[in-house]
Amino acid sequence: MKSAPFSYHAPETIDEAVGLLEPGGDVRVLAGGQSLMALMKMRRLKPRALVDINRVAGLDDPLVARSWPLIREALQFVGYRATRHRGTVGGSLAFAAAWAELTAVTVALDATIEARSQRGGRSIAARDFFRGPNETALADDELITAVRFPAPQERSGSAFHEVSARYRDYAQVGAAAVVGLEAGGACKSATLVLLRVAATPHLADIDALVRGTLLDEAALAPVTALIDGLDPPDDIEVSVSRAVGHGPPIRGPGCGINPGVCQ
Repeated sequence: MKSAPFSYHAPETIDEAVGLLEPGGDVRVLAGGQSLMALMKMRRLKPRALVDINRVAGLDDPLVARSWPLIREALQFVGYRATRHRGTVGGSLAFAAAWAELTAVTVALDATIEARSQRGGRSIAARDFFRGPNETALADDELITAVRFPAPQERSGSAFHEVSARYRDYAQVGAAAVVGLEAGGACKSATLVLLRVAATPHLADIDALVRGTLLDEAALAPVTALIDGLDPPDDIEVSVSRAVGHGPPIRGPGCGINPGVCQ
């Protein structure tokens, strides 16, 4: 099936790009385009116009993955090399697929998403950005221009893990974790974000459970109980029973709650 007719624009600056976006104007931004074009070909989306931002300067930062290892680790689960080469961080966040690894990563790292429109710019906390599958706080006329991450803490570590039906398939369940340690080895802070157990990346309330502990098996038992008590929704990719059955791989050292990963 072919897409419905649309007009095509290829701006070269951010100002030109946001000038083409309108509230309720049925205009879509084309970045990597891998999800967008598939939906257009199936005519599930019929935008009036596409704004291709691939020529817009200033939207790339090759240092990000080297500075935040959690991003690099999560990207290993994103499709194949061609998929990762073509895809963009901003596009993944704006599309907000239920299985998108980077949505969990930005929440775990407490990132801030910068958006621009003709009305001006604003900053949106990643923890407030995702509203549901393919739903975000981004307005129709806004473009993601940057994603900002707090500097990594000393003596901190992170890890990402997911389970899928086949290698590099969509995630059925996943976890992003960030842990900080005191000089003596006790846990100073802990963040765990679970993917596909709720309509949005789920920030599990574990910090108070493990802060001050040495993150041994006894300390992690309440975290295990918390995960076991979740009630994930059914969807086309994974049933509730299967998601719950995949719980164990996202607990303990596999999700980064391990003093050995901290530096």
